[in-house]
Amino acid sequence: MRVKFYREHKYVCAALNKLERLIAKTDFRKNIQINRIKKEWDEISQMLFMHAKYEEEKLHPLLEKKGSTLHVHAHEDHEKLDESFLNINALFDAVEKEINENEKIELGYQLYLTYRKFVGDNYLHLHEEETIILPELQRLYTDDELREVEDVTYKKMTCEQLINMLKGLFPHMNKSDKKAFLQDIKMSAPEKYKTIEEKALSL
Repeated sequence: MRVKFYREHKYVCAALNKLERLIAKTDFRKNIQINRIKKEWDEISQMLFMHAKYEEEKLHPLLEKKGSTLHVHAHEDHEKLDESFLNINALFDAVEKEINENEKIELGYQLYLTYRKFVGDNYLHLHEEETIILPELQRLYTDDELREVEDVTYKKMTCEQLINMLKGLFPHMNKSDKKAFLQDIKMSAPEKYKTIEEKALSL
């Protein structure tokens, strides 16, 4: 089985979908409910920012090094994130500050539509990364070379950080995904793996 980046996309999709369902059920007349989904949005937007930053710093340079340009569209999507964040944040601010109940309901609906479009765009973006960028990386590099990307990260992470990462990811993954993560950690940081093995295998 080839080394695969982007397995964490399963977690990303689940997080995006969870918030979409929360927004769909929100009573926008009540600021306490708006604050709840705003908190969730703040966490997701930060996660997406860091996720894009990682890909820009670790994966796209691999393609550039080999003269490939298949990542350019994904890079452009990443650059549009800030604008999307600003638009959604503005809608959150507007619906929270609005006094008229009917206007709050309408603004909440517009927030829902905007976020749903954002989710759809992200799904297409993730699909492109897994069906275009990943095969290109696998074509240009050996598994050992690709494994070096995560190798640096796993060597820096503490045992607690590794376990917390797996706790967040594993509920959204199948056995093959879990096995791949554990195998990579074991190869990169065998001593740490010995420490976390029991907990990791029980997740």
